[in-house]
Amino acid sequence: MAGHGKHHHSDHSDWVITNKMIVQDVLNACPQSLAVFTKHLGPYALSMPGVKTEAIEVLAAMSDYHEELLLEELNQVCKQKPKKTGHF
Repeated sequence: MAGHGKHHHSDHSDWVITNKMIVQDVLNACPQSLAVFTKHLGPYALSMPGVKTEAIEVLAAMSDYHEELLLEELNQVCKQKPKKTGHF
């Protein structure tokens, strides 16, 4: 895999969401990403069976959507790692 920025798996301050990440992993790590997925892919995109176990690129392709805008906003929203306190 050619160098694609920095990937620090232990340090969440440098956490970058890529199109290869599993949708459920992103939702777990960044609950506010749900609103971003829904905004870009529609309210039913995440209700398709098995879709949360797919990579973001697969979900975007199934929704016939270009993943760049989705990834850009996911990374903006999830840059500030939320504390596990529900809504904020």
